[in-house]
Amino acid sequence: MRVEGDAELGLPVITIPCGQAWRGAPCCLEALTGAYSACVCLGIVTAQLLASSSLRTSVSPVNGGGIADLYRGIQAIKTLNKRFILSFLHAHGKLFTRIGMETFPAVAEEVLREFQVLLQHSPPPIGSTRMLQLVAINMFAVYNSQPKECISEDCRSVIQEQATALGLSMFALLVRRCTSLLRECAQVQPQEVEQEDEEDDIKVSALPQDLKELLPSVKVWSDWMLGHPDTWNPPPTSLELPKQVSVDVWATLADFCNILTTVNQSEVPLYKDPDDDLALLSLEEDRLLSGFVPLLVAPQEPCYVERTSDKVIAADCKRVTVLKYFLEALCGQEEPLLAFKGGKYVSVAPVPDAMGKEMGSQEGKQLEDQKEDDVRIEAYEDDSEAEGSGGEMDIKELRAKKQALARKVAEQQRRQDKIQAVLKDQSQMRQMELEIRPVFLVPDTNGFIDHLSGLRTLLDCRKFILVVPLIVINELDGLAKGPEMEHRAAGYARQVQERARKSIEFLEERFESRDNCLRALTSRGNELESISFRSEDTTGQQGNNDDLILSCCLHYCNDKAKDFMPTNKDDPIRLLREVVLLTDDRNLRVKALTRNVPVRDIPTFLKWAQEG
Repeated sequence: MRVEGDAELGLPVITIPCGQAWRGAPCCLEALTGAYSACVCLGIVTAQLLASSSLRTSVSPVNGGGIADLYRGIQAIKTLNKRFILSFLHAHGKLFTRIGMETFPAVAEEVLREFQVLLQHSPPPIGSTRMLQLVAINMFAVYNSQPKECISEDCRSVIQEQATALGLSMFALLVRRCTSLLRECAQVQPQEVEQEDEEDDIKVSALPQDLKELLPSVKVWSDWMLGHPDTWNPPPTSLELPKQVSVDVWATLADFCNILTTVNQSEVPLYKDPDDDLALLSLEEDRLLSGFVPLLVAPQEPCYVERTSDKVIAADCKRVTVLKYFLEALCGQEEPLLAFKGGKYVSVAPVPDAMGKEMGSQEGKQLEDQKEDDVRIEAYEDDSEAEGSGGEMDIKELRAKKQALARKVAEQQRRQDKIQAVLKDQSQMRQMELEIRPVFLVPDTNGFIDHLSGLRTLLDCRKFILVVPLIVINELDGLAKGPEMEHRAAGYARQVQERARKSIEFLEERFESRDNCLRALTSRGNELESISFRSEDTTGQQGNNDDLILSCCLHYCNDKAKDFMPTNKDDPIRLLREVVLLTDDRNLRVKALTRNVPVRDIPTFLKWAQEG
């Protein structure tokens, strides 16, 4: 891996060699997972996206606007592309860490809104290779979020549903743009072939360059869908999005299918069997993603072309062929999503519920009952229509609608049964009570950065003993030193640095005065009366810094079975706690609660203690 920098944007550029990270199934997953985590869950999509050379040529002067207008247009697109990558990072960071998922729909909306605008520019600000990287990250997000232990084969986690919904939405925007470009191409297509009987009237060589840039990404995602039909069929629960960015994936694919039938992919003959006069056709996207785990099960059939043929046009013919096969496969699914009716392809996919509706609420139950009644009514109407109507297409449509409604009700019933099973298991677990008598307060690093005055108040009230983990003091030292050479550091970074310095000064002053309500604690549970020597060897310690802070809290949790186990087996378990962890960090709070450590944020604890 090679790390460079971009002087213009002031951003790091991290390059991962594709030949190493993507070759071989185990190696691919391990390398991609590490990159995904290290680059704020970005994987192979790096900050180099923000400094792509394509951004510098993606705007042309309009109406002779001159160099100034051109420069402003370029800067606007670069800014928008930068915002999109940051939003994309934010969304996949949530999917990877599974933290803050309650705001995921809003972040996904921002990603789709900016992605939709970028796609309208010509040439595309996001090049073909960059687009493939984005699509690959969407695939990996779905793969990484699949449940480890599936109750059934069609089981999907909530995180996986959200990751799939985001990937399908971005794919639908890509397909919509391709459909628009094909329609523009059909309008300007010369009318010389009217005397011919061929239905396909658009040559692959006549496709616009913008469409050729997008076709590899559309083809790769279609390969993934063909290899993982259980992941997206039945369609995942949709995201709650406004109409401006909301897109019907299957209706969009139906429109794309209709316009794609007008493309003649036989311009360059493709052969399935090898021959001495033929050469193997290898697509660039297949080479780039070779060994990528989510695509290992995707159908890949070798294709051969004549040695004298144009390989670029042949590659586009291959992509169009694969896409036509994919769209036909959507019609042949066990639960079909597209159908050919009235001379064109239409969507027959059921409309999924939007995220955010509570299935266990009274309104949800009433809605389920109403839908069950609708299914019964539809079944009766379908049968009566089938008996009285002689149209075979009408019978098939009614039966398909009946089956879709029945599947939807069955899926909702399965989800409700799972919810009830979880609630039943929780009710059978033995209850536990915590008796909290705060004596020792353990703040984390953010507590000193954001609430130093509150900690000073708690220390001055003389009711509690403030225990500062040594790892927190070391983190404050690192923040206080900061990058001295960067005079143009961001305002917030400089503010954090100043607050860290004040926190260190406060701690050094109190430790020098031998404050008996202030202690320093190592990760091994040793108390220190001075912080003059505060370096600590943490080699061999498991976990990250949050785990070391939590271990300091557990030092004051002396649980003995004879002390807390009740004599009556039906009575709840009672634990005594004299320590409280003070933090705003949600991840650390969850870890503390799983270890039965009381946790509060500093403002809430101040209010409870009636101080400040």
